[in-house]
Amino acid sequence: MRRSLAMLAIAILIVGACSGGATPTPAGSVAPGGSVAPGGSAAGGSTAPSVAAFDPTTISGTAKLSGWQSSDAENAALTATVAAFEAAYPKIKVDYKVTAGDYAAVMATNFGSKNVPDLFYVDATFAQPWSDAGFLEPLDDYIAKSGFDMSPFFPGYESVFKGTDGKIYGLAKDGNTIGMAYNTANVPTVPKTLDELATTAAALKGKDGLKAPMCLSPGLDRGLAFVYAQGGAIVSDDGKTNMADSPATKTAVQWYLDQFKNGNAMTPSDMGDGWCGDSLGKKHAAFAFEGGWLDPAMTSTFPDVKYAWGQFPTGSSGSPVTISYTAAYSIGADSANKDQAWVLLQYLAGKDGMTKWTEGGVALPSRSDVPTPTGKDVLVAQAQFAKPGSGIFKGYADVQKAFGDAFVLEIQNKTYNADTVIAATKAAVDKALAS
Repeated sequence: MRRSLAMLAIAILIVGACSGGATPTPAGSVAPGGSVAPGGSAAGGSTAPSVAAFDPTTISGTAKLSGWQSSDAENAALTATVAAFEAAYPKIKVDYKVTAGDYAAVMATNFGSKNVPDLFYVDATFAQPWSDAGFLEPLDDYIAKSGFDMSPFFPGYESVFKGTDGKIYGLAKDGNTIGMAYNTANVPTVPKTLDELATTAAALKGKDGLKAPMCLSPGLDRGLAFVYAQGGAIVSDDGKTNMADSPATKTAVQWYLDQFKNGNAMTPSDMGDGWCGDSLGKKHAAFAFEGGWLDPAMTSTFPDVKYAWGQFPTGSSGSPVTISYTAAYSIGADSANKDQAWVLLQYLAGKDGMTKWTEGGVALPSRSDVPTPTGKDVLVAQAQFAKPGSGIFKGYADVQKAFGDAFVLEIQNKTYNADTVIAATKAAVDKALAS
């Protein structure tokens, strides 16, 4: 019965994810690496975990690995990391296959038929629904028996993979934070605060062929960072109290709308662009708020545009903050080869494997003990204070849609009133928390 209800819930989630909430990147996200401390022996190939005195070097067999692929560079990096794993653990062969099409829909079918890979990607958006539904294997026993050190993970990345029961259902394979990318020809002095950002943007209006100084998303996929910067929130830290109509949140949303009202910002679609990376590359905007996925897009499409990264500006809260996006490796509750999957997982999400995976810059590490890829210093440093930008609570995709729909209407109608956006968001949060 639990599975039947869960499959219905997942189907609803997929529809919601497709219809609401902006994706954080046009390309998606990528993954990690590492190793555990040996500690005895374990039987390989069991359906149930064999975690007592678990020694990964004694395990043999095959581990089926699957996930989405956002780029050829990602596929090459993961293939190289898997090869490094097989060299370190020659008794285990990895059968790696890319899941084509709508990843969530394909996985829903796999869960329903109990035919899941041994190890697979789990986006933060799906972590809680999938763990609540019983589709994911809790990792706590493996972590304990293997002596796997969780302390190097940045909290903002790993927190979304802890279930409502307090158990760990995935290890963050990588992550990205939202930083401030700016055209160095337009912006000689980097804004450190939101006040400085607004002042700089106002001074750039009508200059250098800019359609608008800033490219801003009309959704919470970027807007949430601005809300946090001014002391606002959508829900309380414990996820139980609706904060969408708090005075700080309303002030933050009004500030965000005012940037559009005052001509400091436009959405990418209003500039005729697909996303803010295009707006920055085409010199339609001097500022874009994106993650590390911007770099390969700029290098390949706009190689002559000079830009740099700045830390997300500090707002009235007085503390640095931004939002982050991540995905994990998880083992399925119905995975056939859980021990082999754990050996692979502890390598991919450990220091050694994650170093190999991120060394080319295709992804940013979710661990503090992994070297920072070249040019990613600002984005990696922000992980120390970043808050999750997705997977915050069950039903968040519907909240994103409510916020975005109301926000876009305010821009289109040229009314720029935060009250309607707050009301729509509050109603969506109330519904999500009650479900």
